[in-house]
Amino acid sequence: MIMFAPWRFKLREAQYALDEGRLEEAAQHLADEELKLFLPVQQLKTEVAGQLARRALERASAGDHTAAWGDLEAARSLAGETGEWLQLRQAVGEVAIEDVVHYLKAADFSGAMSRLTTLEKRKIPGLPLASLVEVTRRLESARKLSQRAKFAEALEQLRAAETLRPDLAVVREARQLYERRAERSRVLLELLHAAMAASDWTKLLSLASELLEMSPECRVARDARKRAWAEVGERIGDSRRLGETQHWNGTPATDSPRVVRGPSDRPLAPRFMLWVDAVGGFLVSLGDEVIIGQANPTNKVDIPIQADISRRHVKISRKKEGYVIEPLGPQVTIDGKPITSPALLSDGDEIGLSDSVRLRFRKPHVLSASAKLDMVSRHRTFPSSDGVILMAESCVLGPKWQNHVVCRDWSGDVVLYRQDDRVFCRAMQSIEIDGQLHDGRGPVRPGSQVLGTDFSMTLEAI
Repeated sequence: MIMFAPWRFKLREAQYALDEGRLEEAAQHLADEELKLFLPVQQLKTEVAGQLARRALERASAGDHTAAWGDLEAARSLAGETGEWLQLRQAVGEVAIEDVVHYLKAADFSGAMSRLTTLEKRKIPGLPLASLVEVTRRLESARKLSQRAKFAEALEQLRAAETLRPDLAVVREARQLYERRAERSRVLLELLHAAMAASDWTKLLSLASELLEMSPECRVARDARKRAWAEVGERIGDSRRLGETQHWNGTPATDSPRVVRGPSDRPLAPRFMLWVDAVGGFLVSLGDEVIIGQANPTNKVDIPIQADISRRHVKISRKKEGYVIEPLGPQVTIDGKPITSPALLSDGDEIGLSDSVRLRFRKPHVLSASAKLDMVSRHRTFPSSDGVILMAESCVLGPKWQNHVVCRDWSGDVVLYRQDDRVFCRAMQSIEIDGQLHDGRGPVRPGSQVLGTDFSMTLEAI
């Protein structure tokens, strides 16, 4: 009988794990200090480390940067900083730079800066981090200046950013956009002053509203709009629009011709896009349950995601104050742990769909049963959004970190809420809804535009 040394048994277990693609398990077997002196072990360590490092690049390319850096660290602990490891780390760093540029294109400057800070800590040579940090700061400064209609100063920031990184299309496109807005702003301001001098309050309100769409913090436009409201006092615009206000039913009638049906004759939940100026766009679902699946022209689901996932991958249901997730497709995880049956979601849970799609479940506001889904991976919903609101009785927007939509530059909270199968907007100030002035509260519908002294948002039907 042939007797194997104990280290050979561990080596064989590691080889089996590697052959079956279980890299973490193979690395764990090989990490035993008692094995480090044996040459076959060192050779297998190098092979496992190489596969981990190559998988890191694949994961980074799929948008899962946290897992990618974890694979690189595991590879280094096994075999050290080999030539292949250094090359792959550089490649992962370059993919991370591309991810930062995507955040810049989406005007998510805090997200871009957060990722640049993480990259700086990793000290990867050759990455243009310093210039990207400065470009990010100048892009954000330009955005803030443009919100106050200070386009000349905003363009100075963008030209400086373009000098630093002339290769970045996002900077060039921002400069071209702000040049057009600067010219339009100049024209609007001239017309606005002329309308005020002529006491043409209807025209004044129209001009101020257009200027505030570009620059929601423009003091001249705000003051002009307040003056128009004070002079007119009542609705300005077409009085027929209020009569067209549509109701949102909690459960759409099955015989309604507007109901879109998905698989198994299931009606989709009522939805709309909420566009918040200078903040982003959010897909809002009013249903008590939603289906998440692949974005496909023939596939009708509540939350379509542009990714390689099942047509109907998971269902999320609101049960009183909690949310339950039910897997409908393969490879559904919560914080990395697979689930095969309905499970209760908690604030901060990371939901995994298939190999690469990652969403963060949030229930941020203690006084609201509404929840939010944020994309962790680089995938997008269709239509593209910055987050999904699972709206129960209310959706809170404003500067506080616990709000469903954080609007840092707003002076106070604004609430969308449901009452008697309708959706209303409430604020601590007078607001304009579809051209009518309201004393802090009024109904909204698909297509409504809501304006306040320091904010603007639009509801768009899907």
